[in-house]
Amino acid sequence: MSPYREALAAASKTGVSQCTDAQLMATFCDTSIQIACGAVSPELVWDGAQKTGMTTLELARLASTDPRAVADLMWL
Repeated sequence: MSPYREALAAASKTGVSQCTDAQLMATFCDTSIQIACGAVSPELVWDGAQKTGMTTLELARLASTDPRAVADLMWL
């Protein structure tokens, strides 16, 4: 299982209010990133955001202001 899928499973098990930021970001990517940014891969965006050390709040702000930058995260 990929780290992204593990984070999703852990968030589902513990609940969003008690999960880590990585787990919260995986849930955000799985449920909302394509609505905000179009045709992006939730898993690749999550991977890129994790590599850069972004928080979920930072990713959400970026998604609302610069969807192209979110798409660029897929290629890190």
